[in-house]
Amino acid sequence: MRSPLGIVLAAAALLGLSDAQQPEPHWVALNRAARQALEAKDYSKLRDALAELRPLLPGNPTILYNLAASDARLGEAERALAELKDLAGSGLIYDFNAEDDFASLHGSAGFATVLRVVEQNRKPIARAVPVSTLPERDLLPEDIAYDAKTRRFLVGSASKCKIVTADGSLFAKSDWPVMALRVDPGRRLVWASTGWLGLCRQCDPADRDKSALLAFNLDSGALLQRVDCPVKGLLGDMTISRAGDLYLSEGTYGAVLRLKANSLNLERLDVPGEFRSPQTPALSNDERTLYVPDYVRGIAAMDLKTRVVHWLQPAHDVALSGIDGFYRYGNAFLAVQNGLKPKRLVLFSTDLTKQEVLEANTPGLGVPTHGTLVGGAFYFIANTGWDAYDDDGKRKADAGSVESQIRKIVLGNR
Repeated sequence: MRSPLGIVLAAAALLGLSDAQQPEPHWVALNRAARQALEAKDYSKLRDALAELRPLLPGNPTILYNLAASDARLGEAERALAELKDLAGSGLIYDFNAEDDFASLHGSAGFATVLRVVEQNRKPIARAVPVSTLPERDLLPEDIAYDAKTRRFLVGSASKCKIVTADGSLFAKSDWPVMALRVDPGRRLVWASTGWLGLCRQCDPADRDKSALLAFNLDSGALLQRVDCPVKGLLGDMTISRAGDLYLSEGTYGAVLRLKANSLNLERLDVPGEFRSPQTPALSNDERTLYVPDYVRGIAAMDLKTRVVHWLQPAHDVALSGIDGFYRYGNAFLAVQNGLKPKRLVLFSTDLTKQEVLEANTPGLGVPTHGTLVGGAFYFIANTGWDAYDDDGKRKADAGSVESQIRKIVLGNR
C-alpha cells in the first residue's frame, strides 16, 4: 500500500521528551500502531487506529487519505468516497487515479466527481500583487516585520545571518540564522529568534540545538539584549502581545515558551509531548488564549491562565496540517500553509467550519513562509527558497539562484 503517512509516522520517532519519566502521548502510541498495521497490510487494524488518531491530529489530511485508502481496500466504497470527497473539498491536490489503493473505485460516478474537483484545485487562485523584489538573492528569508514609524519592512535572512530592509540595506547582523521577527513599537525594539541550522556556513557544529532571542534597537539596529533558550532546538516563530510579552515556538522537538516584558528568562508553557512541531502562535483578541498551529497535529488553543490545551476540531473538509505563518485577523485565522500541496495562503473561520483560499498555484509563489498585517493588508514573502535545501541543510545540486519577493493581499473587513 503506497502511503503518504510518512510525515505522521516520523512524528513519533522524532519526539524529544525532556523527562525520561514522561508518559508517552496517546497519539504517539496510536501512530505507532498505525505504522505497524500498515507494514503488516492489516487494513482493518489500520483503519481502527487511524479513526482513533484522527481527533488527536484534527485536520490532518494524511490521516484522512489513509482512512479512505483503508476503506477502499476493505470494500467500504461509500465511506471511502465520502472521505475522498472531503479531501478534494479541502482544496488539496492528489493523484488518486494513479493509486492502486483506489482501484476498486475506478469507473464509479462518485470517484469521477472527486477527480474533477481535484482538477479544479490545480487552477491558480491569485489575490496577491507584487510589492517589491528583494535585491539580494539567496537570502532564505523566513519572516518579515513592519515599523509604522519609519514605514519600512524588515526581513530576516536564515542563510546570511542578518536582518535587512526591503531595499536590501543592512539593519543588523547575527551569529546564527535569523528566523522570526516581531516589532515592539512602544519600546522601539525588534525581536529576532535565532539559532543553529545545518545550512549555516558560519555556524559552529558544537552549537547544534542551541537557540536564542535577540532584541535590537528599532532605530539604530544596535543589539540590546540576548536571551538564551532553555530547551534544545530552534526558536522558529513568535508573536507579541500588546503588553510586550513574547510567545515563541520551538519546532524541532516541540515546545512553546514565553518571555514576559522586561524579563530576562524564557519560561516553558507546554507539557513535553503535547506538540510535535509548533509554528507561529497567535493571541485571541482578549489575549487570554494562545492559538498554536502544529505542523502535524493541527491547531491548539492554550488557556494562558491554566495552561490547559485543547485541540480545535475542524470540519471534515478543512485541512490544518502544514501551517507555518499563522495570524488572527478579525473573526478569522489567516494561515500560510507550505506543508501541503498546493502551498497556499488561506483564511479559516474561527470555528474552522469554512475556509477561503487566497493564493495558490500562482507563478513565483514557491515556498511562502511568514507575513505581517499592515492595516487591512497582509504582506508576505513569496519564493523564499527553502525548497532549494535538503533535510540535512545541504543545497540541492540542481537548485538555481533564488529571487524572493514581497507580495500583498488586501483582506478587507472580517
